[in-house]
Amino acid sequence: MATGLAAVGGAGPPGIVVAVVLAAAVAHAGWNLCAKMIADQVVAFWLISGAAAIAGAALWAAAGSPQAAAWPYLATSVGLHVVYNLSLLNSYRLGDLSRVYPLARGLAPLLVTGGAALAAGERLSPLQLGGIAVIAGGLVSLVWLGGGAPGGDRRATVLAVTTGVLIAAYSLSDGLGVRHAHNTLGYAGVLFLAESGVLVAGLGLWRRRLLPAAPSRTWAIGTFGGALSVATYCAVLWAQTRLDLGVVSALRETSVVAAALLGAVVLHEGSAARRVAAAAVVCAGVAVLVIA
Repeated sequence: MATGLAAVGGAGPPGIVVAVVLAAAVAHAGWNLCAKMIADQVVAFWLISGAAAIAGAALWAAAGSPQAAAWPYLATSVGLHVVYNLSLLNSYRLGDLSRVYPLARGLAPLLVTGGAALAAGERLSPLQLGGIAVIAGGLVSLVWLGGGAPGGDRRATVLAVTTGVLIAAYSLSDGLGVRHAHNTLGYAGVLFLAESGVLVAGLGLWRRRLLPAAPSRTWAIGTFGGALSVATYCAVLWAQTRLDLGVVSALRETSVVAAALLGAVVLHEGSAARRVAAAAVVCAGVAVLVIA
């Protein structure tokens, strides 16, 4: 295993780390629901990014800077996160939350696991690999439940797949970077301030005439979504210093179960009952991963 890149452990029983990641997964689906609840996706992502930038500045000021070895990873991740957010924004403009989100998030665990094996020397047991495969299969299968063509729109499907690749890329970059940082909150602060600052400036220039006109309810939803996005990713970054990157990614992407149900119940995008089977498959994969 590459020196200095392995998960360090030592933060308590693995079960606690798993519980934190699963809680973060539910919260992650929550901030994506906030983004989808706002009709204008440009306004939604501008507000979410604004709140995240403020939170990032506060984290950086409180925790200090990460170590110098982490900065190349940070620079890479900022670029990846900006492109990811733009891809996700346009995915939501064209497709449903309960279809775009599962496809995008379902691809990431397999890509992260393969990438971590190459970049960090991580090796998972056959049982762990089986668990990740079951989770990924269950997540992607959610896209085909509920009738109609996958994704509803070919452009939405292409963007969702692109988003999934970007998720895997930034997960690897951040997983390696935060292990070099020795300062999870400082790393997160710099990341959110930089990426969200770029998005706030860019989207604000694009739609500057419409943003101030957003109603107070929209501002509240967007601000809450931004706070959730920062909290959930801080938890994920911390977990990446304690568990293998592929395991964290697989656990994190169980958020699609919550997203599918929220899309069906809150946004009326389809029947929640038809997604129960896929959710059960995902839960079975998580159980295998934890037991292994």
